[in-house]
Amino acid sequence: MLSGGGARGAYQAGVVKALAELCQAAEGGASSSFRIITGVSAGAINAAFLAANIEDFHATSCRLATFWEDIRLEDVFRTDLPSLSSIGWKWMSDVIGGGALNINRAQSLLDTSPLIEFLRKNIDFKKIEQNIQGGLLDALAVSATDYGTAENVTFVAAGSPFKPWHRARRISEKTMISLEHVCGSAAIPLFFSPVLVGDRYFGDGCLRNMAPLSPAIHLEADAIIVVGVQHAPHSPTDQVEPHLDRPPSIARILSVLLNSVMMDGTASDIERLKRINRTLSLIPEDKREEHTLRRIDCFEISPSQRLSDIAFQEFSRLPRAVRYLLRGLGSEDDTGDLVSYLLFDPNYCRRLVALGYKDGQQQKEQVLAFLRGAESESGEIP
Repeated sequence: MLSGGGARGAYQAGVVKALAELCQAAEGGASSSFRIITGVSAGAINAAFLAANIEDFHATSCRLATFWEDIRLEDVFRTDLPSLSSIGWKWMSDVIGGGALNINRAQSLLDTSPLIEFLRKNIDFKKIEQNIQGGLLDALAVSATDYGTAENVTFVAAGSPFKPWHRARRISEKTMISLEHVCGSAAIPLFFSPVLVGDRYFGDGCLRNMAPLSPAIHLEADAIIVVGVQHAPHSPTDQVEPHLDRPPSIARILSVLLNSVMMDGTASDIERLKRINRTLSLIPEDKREEHTLRRIDCFEISPSQRLSDIAFQEFSRLPRAVRYLLRGLGSEDDTGDLVSYLLFDPNYCRRLVALGYKDGQQQKEQVLAFLRGAESESGEIP
């Protein structure tokens, strides 16, 4: 399960590369690839890339790392001053004129039309269905938010029938995953334009993603490796953010909103899963079949460093026009989190790929134990 996070998706590529190597080393353990892949936002891009080339998981993981290491801002959104100025003028005219001055209202802060062509060139979406029908993959699921109904929609490509689900504000639809599905899932709110899929407009799948593990569970996964993009604090003091000595800027508020939308759902869902597993462990084995709940093991790999700190160090690599736009929202300190989502730059992304690979390799023994189905003495996955 690959979570969302814009340019932070480069970290996932590094982790996946490490996982591919560890899968090969798992003697008698997991096969060289995963049978079910789910993703949301930037994770949907990575998930589709893997699904389209799943026949050689190790080689594909290396290609995915290269995909992120070579990415440029120009591959994702237009950075020239005329484009940014045009969008800025649309926003101003809409607000000042009450929407009367421009029928074609602004939909985003950035023109992300280059991303569509970039993904079209790098992902062969027809191969996803071929790999599923050929038995190389059981299912691919990507989630997006329907702006019309405000529902989280999980698009599922699967070879065998599955039970569709309909929960509060989240549903599933079986389909052939296309470029539009992935672009819709990755459309960060406010910054990226909504994407038309059929006759509906979609945005980032993290918006209503209250249960990000749900697609894998509904697709009957027995164990889930979650690749997150949020730094996991090692102690309560490590988790405390600096106290604000002034009113928060727009950049600070947007950062909190994006962090909440993009990442909080994953942490909460993992906590919920662990709680259910602990509850099931209290039920005698001969009684568990009477319940619809089942134990699902979960292992999470997340950044050992704050990605916003790395982005802050690379702030100067943004084009001048983009830096000007962000500084209008707040100080460089306040824009660190925003930059971490938008800095599609080779230098920054290479650092994230390297960090992801290191974090994956440093947990080698725990990952191998998980892949082999081993449990710790406490009955929980290490």
